[in-house]
Amino acid sequence: MARERKKPEEPNELRWLTTYADVVTLLMAFFVMLYAISQVDQTKFQLFVSGLADPFDNPAVADGLLTEGTGFVGAGSQGTGENDIETFGAPALLDGLPSITDLEEEDDPGEQPEEFTDADPGAGEGEENVVTDEQLVEVRDAIQVALEDAGLAGNVDFEITARGLVIAIATDHVLFASGSAQFGADGDAIVAAIAPTLSTFDNQILVEGHTDTVPLDRFGYDNWNLSTDRALAVLKALASSEGIDPPRLVATGYGEYHPRANNETDEGKQANRRVELVVVVERGEESG
Repeated sequence: MARERKKPEEPNELRWLTTYADVVTLLMAFFVMLYAISQVDQTKFQLFVSGLADPFDNPAVADGLLTEGTGFVGAGSQGTGENDIETFGAPALLDGLPSITDLEEEDDPGEQPEEFTDADPGAGEGEENVVTDEQLVEVRDAIQVALEDAGLAGNVDFEITARGLVIAIATDHVLFASGSAQFGADGDAIVAAIAPTLSTFDNQILVEGHTDTVPLDRFGYDNWNLSTDRALAVLKALASSEGIDPPRLVATGYGEYHPRANNETDEGKQANRRVELVVVVERGEESG
């Protein structure tokens, strides 16, 4: 009896998808491998290398491949061991990678450095905050002495308010040239005389610029711009030249809108043209 002939398979038009899927999978694996070898984990790599020491009987491998050795895992067939290790003198392929001991020391926090211990929390530029009126008086007196020594005491006024100590510096031909935000002849000297005392504590310092009511309009540049630029100039001098910690400083321009005196007189206008440094005190349980 004749065997029944097997029917031929019908052609499958989608057979190419199998090969295509294999190629895509291989490409993905290839790029994943490239990414993996580009991200070297020094800790894991060093642990892997150290694991080769026992099976290949080469303790030197723990510190680096071919570290002063004559072969991949030791003296090889051309040497007898220790003598060849001393004479080979080749640089280690892992020079620059941390040793196992170094990595363990990094993982163990141990004792904290002295500057990060709890005994010195947040040590800043100064020693402490000024919080009482008596301390503000001491600050005022210290600044007055410094200004007198520099021959500039007549250009600065002091007032203790609810905000803290207000140091008002005249601007006309003293701190700045008239109508300018550039320091005048005595501007740098005044800031330099005041700054050392300000650096002995950590209070926030507001630098506030003020003008009189005389209109100033130079293509849109008005009194508000001038007062802000003057405050910013003093702030930058305190931060850059005098070393006051920048986070302590804030600059504000009030223009003509916070006068100290009547703008109807020349004397009043002169008093209103000023830059004020405010040593801010947070009034709490301790107050004068």
